[in-house]
Amino acid sequence: MSTPVEPLRLLLLADEPAWAALLRECLAPMGIGAVLISAPNWESVSNLFDDDHSAVLLTTANLQPGPGRCSLPTVLLLEEEPLVSPLGVSDWLVLNALDVDTLRRCLRHVRERGVLENTLQRLAEQDPLTGIANRQGFQTLLTARLAENDGRGVALGHLDLDNFRHANDALGHQAGDRLILQVVSRLKSQLEAGDQLARLGSDEFALLIDTRRAPQRAEWMAERIVEAMAEPYWVDGESLLIGCSLGVAHARAKAGADPLMWHAHIAMQQAKSTQGCTFHIFNERINRNARSLADLESELRRALRRDELELHYQPRLDLDDGHIVGLEALVRWRHGERGLLPPSEFVPLAEQSGLIVPLGYWVISRALRDMQDLRERGIAPLHMAVNLSFRQFQDSQLLSTLSRLIAERGVEAQWLEFELTETAVMRRSDLVKQTMDALGRLGVRFSLDDFGTGFSSFVHLNSLPIALLKIDKSFVGGMEEREENRKLVHAMINLAHNLNLEVVAEGVETAEQLALLRLFGCDQAQGYLISKPLPLAELVDYLTFGDSQQLVGGVI
Repeated sequence: MSTPVEPLRLLLLADEPAWAALLRECLAPMGIGAVLISAPNWESVSNLFDDDHSAVLLTTANLQPGPGRCSLPTVLLLEEEPLVSPLGVSDWLVLNALDVDTLRRCLRHVRERGVLENTLQRLAEQDPLTGIANRQGFQTLLTARLAENDGRGVALGHLDLDNFRHANDALGHQAGDRLILQVVSRLKSQLEAGDQLARLGSDEFALLIDTRRAPQRAEWMAERIVEAMAEPYWVDGESLLIGCSLGVAHARAKAGADPLMWHAHIAMQQAKSTQGCTFHIFNERINRNARSLADLESELRRALRRDELELHYQPRLDLDDGHIVGLEALVRWRHGERGLLPPSEFVPLAEQSGLIVPLGYWVISRALRDMQDLRERGIAPLHMAVNLSFRQFQDSQLLSTLSRLIAERGVEAQWLEFELTETAVMRRSDLVKQTMDALGRLGVRFSLDDFGTGFSSFVHLNSLPIALLKIDKSFVGGMEEREENRKLVHAMINLAHNLNLEVVAEGVETAEQLALLRLFGCDQAQGYLISKPLPLAELVDYLTFGDSQQLVGGVI
C-alpha cells in the first residue's frame, strides 16, 4: 500500500477575486492535489502556517508580509511584468500571462528551490561526516540551553585530540575520517539523555553536559570520557593511540555563552600540559594563574600600540586563465611568549571586548599600505579582500575613516574588497545594506564569506550588493569522497552564476578538488594547493619570481 502524499497547500492573500478564480482554474487540470486557501492577511493565519514547510504563499504586493514576518516561500502576484526582479520573493506571476503551464513551472521552481534551501539549512548546522552538530549548530544548541533555567544546570566540555593532524597525514584523509567516526562513537557512548555533542573543527569537539541532577556529574563524565578515549583505535589494521585534552567549565547564572566557552578553552589548554588523555575542570581559585579575558584584552591593546600584529596574504587563483587575481588579508599576532598566533586565538576576544573596531581599522590601513607597496614594485593590481566584522558596520566613523585611508594611500577603491559572513549580514540586514550601499559608492566591492555555514535565505543575495560568493572549505574539503558535497558545491556554483555572482572556493588542498571545481565552472580558488598565507616579503617573491606561475603550470 503506497503512502499518501500530503497535498500542497497554497495560501492566497489577494483582495481581487480574479486571482482566486484564475488560480483555481489553472490548478484543476494539473492533478497535483493542491489546496488553495484564501485569507484576508498574514496575521490572521500565521499561527496555522508558520511551521508548515510544505506550504507556499501567493500574495499581492499590498498584502505581502513585512521582512522577517513570514518564513514560507513566497510568489508575488502582479498586474504587469516588473521592470526589475522583486526583492524578498521566490518567484512572481503576472495576471494576464497566467496559465496552467506557467503556474506548473512556477510551483516546481519554488518547491525545488525550497528543497535546496532546506538542504543547505540542515548542512549549515550539521557536520557532514559525523552527522552531529557543527560549530554553527553548536552555537544554536548552546544559546538554547543557556536560555533554560537562567543558564544553570549545564557544563561545557571542550575536547581537543592530540596529534590528530600527524595521524591524518600519515594514514591519509579517508583513514582520518574513519578515526573521527570512532572518536564520535566513543563520545556518544558516554552521553545520556540531556547531553549533546558537536564537532567544532577537524579535531575539536564540544559537549553540553546536563548537570541539573548533580553538579558533580560533569567531573564524572570527564573521567569516563578520557578513559574511553585512552583505549587504542584500530584503523586499516593499524593500532593507534591518540591523546586528548578535555576542559570542562560550569555555566554561571545569566553569565552568557562567551565566558563559558572561554573558561572551557582555558581548562582544555591546561589539560594539554599533561601527556595522554587528561581533563581539567575550570575553577576560579585554581586558575588564578590562567590569563583572564581582561588580561588578554590588555595584551591585545598593547600589541596594537606596539605594532606586534602583521598581515599574511593568501593568493586567489583565476581558474580560467591560471593567474593570481586576488589576495585575502589575514591578521596574525606575533606574541612575545606564545609565538605567531592565528586569528582564531584572538579575534573572538577582540569581538567580545570591542577591540575588533580598532583592530579592523589597523588591518584595512596595513592592507592599503601593502597594496601601495605592491603597485610601486610594478606588480599588476590585485583585488585585496579584508574581513569586516558586524561591529565595524555599527561604527559611525566607518565611511569617513575608510575614505580618508583610501585617499592617503592613493589606492583605487575598486581593488578593495570586504568579506562579510552570512551571520553578520543577517543580524541587521537593513543597517548592513545601507552601509554597503554607502561603501559601494566609494567603489569597494563585497564578497559573502563562508557561504553555506550560516545560511539564512537566498533572497538576501539579491537584495545586497554582493559581487562574489566564497564557498566554505568544509564543503570543498569533502568533495572527493562525498557525492553529497559534490552535488551541493555544484548547486551553489550554479545558483551564484544564475544571480550573476562570481564564485571563490576556499580550502582547496588537492588537485582532485581543483579539477572538480573547474568541471563545475567555479571562477576562482583559494587554498594551500595554490599557496599558504604569505607575509609581504614572501608574497612579493611569489608574485615576482614565478613561483605562482610554476605552481600553476606544474601542479594546477
